[in-house]
Amino acid sequence: MERITKKDSAGSWVIPAEEMEAAAARLAAFEDAYERLMARQQEIVTRMEALKSQGKQKTAQFRELFGEKLMNQNTLTLWETYGVR
Repeated sequence: MERITKKDSAGSWVIPAEEMEAAAARLAAFEDAYERLMARQQEIVTRMEALKSQGKQKTAQFRELFGEKLMNQNTLTLWETYGVR
């Protein structure tokens, strides 16, 4: 990925004028990804609760959902660590 932002002499991040449209598009793509990831996390929780209420915590489907939930949470934690969330 080619970086769009640059640091100025004061250490602040700036976007060159000719890169504003690209920066806005990249931010929008990130926001779409973030919203989708959050929605997917909720879908997973709902499906896991349904399986749990049926006593199916030992099934492959439950374990796959649990693994996906952990991976998604790791991504969200990484973004939070960098102040993106």
